[in-house]
Amino acid sequence: MSVSIQLRKGFADPPTVRVPQRPGTSREWLSAAILIAPFCLLLSAFTVYPAIRALFDSFKDVSALDPTNSTWVGFGQYAAALGDPSFRRSVLNSFGLMIVTVPIQSFIALVLANTLNAQIRARGFFRAVYFLPYITAPVAVGGVMLFLFGPFGSLTTFLHSILGTPKTAWYASEGLAFWLVAAVMIWTEIGFFTVIYLAGLQSISTDVYEAAALDGAGPWTMLWKVTLPLVRPTTALVILMGVIVSLQTFEQPYVLSTTGGALPGSPNDATLTVVMYLYAQAFRYQNLGLASAAAFLIVIVIVAFTALMALVQLRSAK
Repeated sequence: MSVSIQLRKGFADPPTVRVPQRPGTSREWLSAAILIAPFCLLLSAFTVYPAIRALFDSFKDVSALDPTNSTWVGFGQYAAALGDPSFRRSVLNSFGLMIVTVPIQSFIALVLANTLNAQIRARGFFRAVYFLPYITAPVAVGGVMLFLFGPFGSLTTFLHSILGTPKTAWYASEGLAFWLVAAVMIWTEIGFFTVIYLAGLQSISTDVYEAAALDGAGPWTMLWKVTLPLVRPTTALVILMGVIVSLQTFEQPYVLSTTGGALPGSPNDATLTVVMYLYAQAFRYQNLGLASAAAFLIVIVIVAFTALMALVQLRSAK
C-alpha cells in the first residue's frame, strides 16, 4: 500500500515555476514611451492629421481663404480634376518624365556603380562628385540650368552647333522645355541611385566574379550575365523610387518654368507636373478641395504601381 502511494506521488504534477519579473522593465517601457512620444506627436500633427484632413477636403468645395465654409460635393472634385485639361496635361507630363528618366538614370547609375565598385584610383573622389548634384539645392541647380540653357548659354550654343537645335532659351520653348526638365532630373538623381546600386554590388561575393573570370568572361559579359541578375532586387527598388520621384517632381520644373514671373508649368503647360498642379490649385487659386482630390488620385496611382512591383517581385522570386 505504501509503495503505490509513493509511485503516485512520484508521478505527481511538477510544481509551477514562477519567473520573477526583471527589475526595471516598467521603467524601460516608460522611458521608451517618453522618447518616442515627440516623434509620434510630430508625425500626427504634420502627416497623419493633414492627410486625414485632405481626404475629407477632397469631398468638399472648400477655399483656403475660408476653410470653415465648405459644401459637401461627394466625388464632384474628383470628376472636376479628371475633366480639367490642365490636370490631364500634368499627368501626361509626369508619366512622360517617368518613361524618359527612369530607364536612362537607372542604366547610367548601374554603369557608374559598377565602375566605382572596381579598384580604381580616387574612387572616393568620384563617388563624391557623382553624388554632389543630388545634395545640391534644387533652386541652385535650376539657376545654373537657366544660365546654361539660356538664349546665349554655353550648352544652348554647343547643342545648336552639334545637333542643330534652336538657339533659344530652352525653358521658354514649348518643344524643348520638357526635355530640359527631364535632363535636369536625370543629372540630379543619378548620384543617389548610383549609391543604392553600389550598396547592392558590394553585397555580391567576389568569388562569383573570380569564377566568371576563370571562365573567360569579359567586363560586359560579367555586367549582363552576372551583375544584372544578382542586383535584380536593387534594380526593382531603383525603378520604384524613380517612379515615385518622377511623379512627385516639383522643384526643378517650378524653377525653370517661373522664370521672369511666368505661371508654373510655362510655356503652355509644357512643364506642368501633378505636384505643380496641386500647388497652383491650393495656393494660387485657393481651391483646397480640387487640390486634395488631385493629390489622392496620384496617391492611388503610386500605390497601384507599388503593389504591381511587389507582385512582380514575388512572382520572380518563386
